[in-house]
Amino acid sequence: MRTNIEFQIRPEKTNGIRVLLVEDEPANSAILASYLENAGYLVDEAPDGIAAWKILEEKPSAYRLIVTDKRMPNMNGLELAARIKADKRLSNIPVIMQTGDTSQDEFLKGIKTGVYYYLAKPYDETTLLALVRSAVIERERKEVFERRLSSQQNALANLARGEFFIRTPDEAQNMAFLLGSIFPRPELAISGLYELIINGIEHGNLGLGYEKKGAFLSEGKWEAEIERRLLLADNLNKKVFICFEKFPDRFEITITDDGPGFDWQPYLEIEPSRATHGNGRGIAKANLLGFDEVNYLGPGNQVKIISYTK
Repeated sequence: MRTNIEFQIRPEKTNGIRVLLVEDEPANSAILASYLENAGYLVDEAPDGIAAWKILEEKPSAYRLIVTDKRMPNMNGLELAARIKADKRLSNIPVIMQTGDTSQDEFLKGIKTGVYYYLAKPYDETTLLALVRSAVIERERKEVFERRLSSQQNALANLARGEFFIRTPDEAQNMAFLLGSIFPRPELAISGLYELIINGIEHGNLGLGYEKKGAFLSEGKWEAEIERRLLLADNLNKKVFICFEKFPDRFEITITDDGPGFDWQPYLEIEPSRATHGNGRGIAKANLLGFDEVNYLGPGNQVKIISYTK
């Protein structure tokens, strides 16, 4: 089976959404609230984890994002995050953790709890807004996939082998959904597949590196830059090739882009140096959560993922 996928899913705009800010220091809370409100977000404040939990229990669907300090009296940020991730009503809410401790061990504790975004002290407005934008967009994308999972029967459930060519972010989202929904844990597979495919498009085929992507994300210009690069003459014929194979005991997907490759090894784990950035955690999340194996081949323009079914 060989095809191109051409229908669109786009995240909602990030302005005007409601954020719960959890901070026990009034001065810090005032600074963060002003940054968020100036960017168009609606902010409610809680002085500690217990107060925040009470608000969330009373209004579980009110907030699209939580920004919380890590060290607080009564209930700290990690304890609050653990409660949020354990509650089905709240588990999709992304958490940005404020911290002055940027050690590897501390980040690993947070990642195991389900916290992937970190704001280092002292606060930087640009960094905060980039993190917020990335977290909100990731949530919107995840919710789109979940709505489709609950309403559609996968058309590829009986597929034994398939080959696909794609070139745009919209096609990446749809391909991730179509293939990921076959996997035993589709919600994780879909997210992981999207991250690996989009890496092949933006980094591989379009040459958009880590630092430049971060800058475009923080300015809200990532989508426009991708569209611009897709139209460049040198990129018009570049595609990402995806091969899916189903075996009796596993699924295998190989993703190959037309780029020169990259140094992939630092991105298999979320390092402290990148944990406070708006981008750079997708490959690590796919590796840690989405699949049993994520193996880059050759110079890095090809990745094979394996998920065992038995």
